Amino acid sequence: MEEFMIRADEIAAYVPQVRPHNQFRDGKLFFMVSRRPLLELSREEILLYDSIDGRKSVAELEGMYPGARHRLMRWHDAAIIELIPPITSPSGPHLVIIEPHMDDAALSMGGRLLHRRGRCRITILSVIRWSNFTSYMELNRPFLDVHNITKLREQESALAARVLGAEHCCLDWYDAPLRIWPAERWSPDIVQKFNENPGTFVNFCPDSSDVLHIAEQLIDRLSLLAPDEIWIPMGVGDHVDHRTTRSACLLMLAKARGRFLDVPVVMYEDVTAPADFGYAAKISMALAGGGARLVRGTEDITDVFEEKLRVLSIFASQFKLSYMEPRIRKFGEHEGGSAGKFAEPYYRVEGEPCLPLESQLFRKDPASLQTDIHRLLPKMTKYRRLTVMALPSGRIGTWKANKESLMAAFPNIDLRGYVSEKTAWQAEEGGKDKLRLQVVRGRWRGWGGVILRNLFRFQTPTLILWYGAYGTSIRRRLIKWMLPFRYVLFSATLCDFICILNEQLGNIDKGFGL
Repeated sequence: MEEFMIRADEIAAYVPQVRPHNQFRDGKLFFMVSRRPLLELSREEILLYDSIDGRKSVAELEGMYPGARHRLMRWHDAAIIELIPPITSPSGPHLVIIEPHMDDAALSMGGRLLHRRGRCRITILSVIRWSNFTSYMELNRPFLDVHNITKLREQESALAARVLGAEHCCLDWYDAPLRIWPAERWSPDIVQKFNENPGTFVNFCPDSSDVLHIAEQLIDRLSLLAPDEIWIPMGVGDHVDHRTTRSACLLMLAKARGRFLDVPVVMYEDVTAPADFGYAAKISMALAGGGARLVRGTEDITDVFEEKLRVLSIFASQFKLSYMEPRIRKFGEHEGGSAGKFAEPYYRVEGEPCLPLESQLFRKDPASLQTDIHRLLPKMTKYRRLTVMALPSGRIGTWKANKESLMAAFPNIDLRGYVSEKTAWQAEEGGKDKLRLQVVRGRWRGWGGVILRNLFRFQTPTLILWYGAYGTSIRRRLIKWMLPFRYVLFSATLCDFICILNEQLGNIDKGFGL
């Protein structure tokens, strides 16, 4: 990264603030709970460091401690402190940008926000507050305290917002990994499972009740904020928090249509998702089916790109900038059109947006699953059993909620479940009930035994949870051949199946009240 530089003749008016992830212990500065010091402070430096309160300017600290300016510049270069520019935001117009997590706005729209710094009032509203994720988790370090990590993330977000000339606030929602697996049950073993396959914790379909609940919270919060413009995420990846936030924002705009009718709405692409430039077009088509039109544009941010990277480095508890920077540069240059030129895309929403069916917003086309469920439902009254087989790559997701949805949809059917050893931990909660679950050991040999035991249950509908569920492949045809004379369905996750099942049973619109 080319370091963002502050002009020497301007620094006196800047306000220093300590980065919250840097901890002072025994005369030394450490990164979070690290045991390796970043810097050892002299007696004079300790006095200066203790005087940094986020209110005193460089000039004021220089008056208290001659030579402070040079020390502060060194600390800024070493990412010990941040220097907040002397910019006063006007009372209006008021821009509110809604983000799933506490770094998504800066990652996706940091350049556009810097262009608006001091020109309007900006509020960054995070949907997710509670989390136990830090970069330590990827190193298998035992730092999982939800309260302290959440507090740290809020402090980082507040500091980044100040640098952007914004204010930060958040709803009271939990990060997806904590919804999948409660905080009190996290252990080194669960951390290892997270690192082996993080998608198991985050890549699944939104729950309609979550979407409704967040939409109602957003309506209440935005009624207080009274925005003159709203930016919302497109949810272009597989991450459930991004998809849930996207759908909740669309539902909010539909449910409170009269309140936001004259408020401009802009959608932004989530930079944290892997590049999939066709997905945004698919979302645009889904919204067009409901009467809304997305007008795409780009804004050149080359002049503030290095400053954007500096803002992103404030979120150091979450990621190393060296890890994120290549993705940010690639995305920015793709939109800028040439090397060294950077831009951020946006989509102006025209018309009255509504929330499409969630299946229309899937990244991978679930048409085959939709067709199979449509054909299955009229015949379910004649079946006595439904079998669910979660292969090693299949994702169960929110087990308790999905299990209850299955039992509600098929109250008079014997539900049997088979899960691999690799997948079984996802279903450990919930106790014994009508849905009987069996752990399959021995990989494909174990699955061969399950198939043999079920070979002659010809009239049993069988749901296969498998990563390669959507599309055609030799393996898919082989699995179907091994389960003859029965109705076989394929779904990547149990959540996807439940989502489409509820859509076809007509349970979605009732819950949303549209």
